[in-house]
Amino acid sequence: MAFWKALWCSRDKEVSVTETTRLLPRLEDNRIVSKQESPFVVFAYGIAPPQLHLRRIPTEFTRVGIAKIACGSEHFLMLTENNFVLAAGNNAYGQCGRDPQRPIENPISDESAIIQESPTNLRLSAFNIENHRVVDIAAGSYHSLVLVHPQGLRQDAVSRVMAFGHELGCGFFDKQHRHLPTEIELGQSYSMETVSKIFAGHMRSAVLLESGKLLMWGEWFNGAKQRQMREIKLSLKSNDRCKKVSIGKMHALMVTEQGKLYSWGDNTYGELGTGRTIKNKNSPNLVPFFQNMTILDCAAGGRHSLVLEETGRVFAFGDNSEGQCAIDANRTYEPIQIETVGMLGEDSSKARFIYAGDAHSALLSSEGDLFAWGDNSACRLGISSTSSVFRPTLVDDIMGRNICAVGLGGFFSVCIIGPHQFSLVGRNENMIKVQTIFNEMLQKRINEGEAHEN
Repeated sequence: MAFWKALWCSRDKEVSVTETTRLLPRLEDNRIVSKQESPFVVFAYGIAPPQLHLRRIPTEFTRVGIAKIACGSEHFLMLTENNFVLAAGNNAYGQCGRDPQRPIENPISDESAIIQESPTNLRLSAFNIENHRVVDIAAGSYHSLVLVHPQGLRQDAVSRVMAFGHELGCGFFDKQHRHLPTEIELGQSYSMETVSKIFAGHMRSAVLLESGKLLMWGEWFNGAKQRQMREIKLSLKSNDRCKKVSIGKMHALMVTEQGKLYSWGDNTYGELGTGRTIKNKNSPNLVPFFQNMTILDCAAGGRHSLVLEETGRVFAFGDNSEGQCAIDANRTYEPIQIETVGMLGEDSSKARFIYAGDAHSALLSSEGDLFAWGDNSACRLGISSTSSVFRPTLVDDIMGRNICAVGLGGFFSVCIIGPHQFSLVGRNENMIKVQTIFNEMLQKRINEGEAHEN
């Protein structure tokens, strides 16, 4: 049985943003550190966190780059390589890790902003977990997960899952929302297991164990409330394992290490990609269309799905009412290849990464350009129009810039621009060397700390 436990480690260095262009962490004597220009800039479109667009992120939080972005319906998390979690947006349930009842000190008003900063809608804040390294993040519609590992070389040190935000997605049995990261224990059946990855989407969460088992909880695909963890039956080949899970509104996708695609959940709009006859599936089933292909990635939107295959082809299936599948039909129950030949610039340019929001989609090409399509309400695509876009279209606003991270939320899109060595398509040996040096320095500090304690 899974259950929640009161916060077992405190957050360290919570930082509220009081400047319009950068975060300013305070020292122990309450002095503010000197301002530092950052090479990382946030581009945000749609119903995005207030005053986030074109903000710089200081070197204090991004010395070694951006590790990951995770997006909910109206909030997002960003994990930096130097162990900070940055959060912004809708904080009504505490999903940004800050008490939604605590007033903002000196809030900045911007008459031109659609959404003003408030305790329930944050511009940007940052925190880390004392004596722990954050190794992964995930975001559902109104909740957040972090996977942390104790810093040190103790033999019994294991990664732990912590949740905050809406109680259903977090799996809190007392049905109380929490803004403090709270440990979610696996229960007696899995007490000896170690969590390797975390996933979240809509009002549900999942963890992948090192043994290969997949556990889920939250709102089930038939609408049932399932706060207790349930193991998902995986019918994989003996030498295959789950690599990634992407969770949509009423369905989920899974890519295995051998490049196979599985889907389960509701198939009303064809989001499972298994044809019209199948109405729903309770457990992951192989999608026959891709059985002779090697799948690199998948992205589950609200009621549509995107799949990236090893040669760079992108396939879509499910709801296309806003053009999110970039096909001619209103919906499709079978995967259809999205036409990208000649549309991504150079003929040799291919899709490298794919992303799905509630009803919009995006891809990053091998040339480093971002293309978006689908629902463009509130200009969430970064394209100067509010009309839906039915084909992959270049986001001119960031053309020619080095894209370091991309995330699509339910109703917004966010992109981090930075130095070339940190870009998604420009990571090279120099980047690997920088990360190696940082990891060595971090481990040295950990070892020195343990030696001092002993």
